[in-house]
Amino acid sequence: MKVKFDQNVLFVVMEKGELFSEDLISILSMQEMKNIGIVQTALGMVKNADLGYGVYENNKVKYEREIIKEPLELLGLSGFIVKDEKLPFHFHACLGDKNKKAIGGHLFECEVVTFIEMSILLSDTRVKRVEKAGLLEMDFE
Repeated sequence: MKVKFDQNVLFVVMEKGELFSEDLISILSMQEMKNIGIVQTALGMVKNADLGYGVYENNKVKYEREIIKEPLELLGLSGFIVKDEKLPFHFHACLGDKNKKAIGGHLFECEVVTFIEMSILLSDTRVKRVEKAGLLEMDFE
């Protein structure tokens, strides 16, 4: 992975064979990383994408998960990286297959096939996750 911090923006290139979550954990440990990162844009190609659809019942969420092994284009990614949280990531992805069909959902993990190019807006805002009606929601200190 290559990174470049430029004031309040982090530019990231995740490289072939890297795991998405491992690279994010590395970013969290970098001295330049601020309290929260907001994905501005991301694109590339991934495989072994672990996607979930959240089924919300009785104040609990259960994810129906599927691992898509084939290579997929990363068409869009949105989400947050929050320092000092038990669950520091929350991402949703839109992925496209070779037939130009899109699939999306909560992104738990994926492996980089070619690269992922990403920019992340950084902020010193103090954020924590609090449980509200069975879901973890952002709260501001």
